[in-house]
Amino acid sequence: MAGEDDHDDLVGAQGKLVVFIASLLSRAGVVSTSEFSSLLSVFADTVAETEPGEGALLAAWAADVETGPRQ
Repeated sequence: MAGEDDHDDLVGAQGKLVVFIASLLSRAGVVSTSEFSSLLSVFADTVAETEPGEGALLAAWAADVETGPRQ
């Protein structure tokens, strides 16, 4: 289904953007990627209390920041 593929592409692109932004912030000395990942994970837990789907996406992106994006 094309709509589902588009959604998966969007989620993947957004996740890669989060990793890119975390890398830039780390490079500029603003925040380490490890701390960014940790803070994003806490945020994901908070969001998941009311929006489980969004929380799951944020948690996946936090993991990507820590380990590198999935292909």
